[in-house]
Amino acid sequence: MKSIIIQNKWFYLPYLLILMICGFFIVRFSKAEIHLFINSFNNNFFDIFFKHITILGDGICLPVFIIFMIWFRFRNGIYLLTVFLLSGFLVQLLKRSIFHDIARPTNFFGENGHIHLVKGVDQLCCNSFPSGHSATAFGFYLCFAIVSKRKWVKGAMLVLACLVAYSRVYLSQHFLVDIVAGSLIGTIIATVCYPWIYSLQGAWLDKDIKIIISKNSK
Repeated sequence: MKSIIIQNKWFYLPYLLILMICGFFIVRFSKAEIHLFINSFNNNFFDIFFKHITILGDGICLPVFIIFMIWFRFRNGIYLLTVFLLSGFLVQLLKRSIFHDIARPTNFFGENGHIHLVKGVDQLCCNSFPSGHSATAFGFYLCFAIVSKRKWVKGAMLVLACLVAYSRVYLSQHFLVDIVAGSLIGTIIATVCYPWIYSLQGAWLDKDIKIIISKNSK
């Protein structure tokens, strides 16, 4: 586990710093105060930008991402799928059992909340904690970071994961504490699953889809 963190320090270390900063604000201010502050920074460009980038934390992207991963190695695709299923299960378990009564921002503030909402975004009312998109994004992009050997890719994946998570607050779908919790779930599961998946035995696991395509084309 330690070696995984060291090899991917360009993801983990900045993420730890971000967690500390977010943790400070979560402890120091109420979730309503934090949300209203973040919500005050908006414009037309970011409305469009975050409306679209939030899709990259949706499970709808899973088939495309799995195809991308198995193009290089079947084991990579299994890793990604396992992280997605486990993080999704945990998020839904928490949302619908322990934290089932936590309202989302639009329901929390009500009609008189005067918060900025992005046109075309369906506003949900409940099951706010934790953020599923954030868990999925950090799970997905940490998987990509871990299997990549390039430092810039590892850093870029953290930036992308953070943008997806932040989009959930910008779009008033979640509070800051929701996305922090979601990011932790995705990060922990992706970290724990890696040594397990990559210790599985099977020659086919280390093959890739290109081999199948080349054989069928002959």
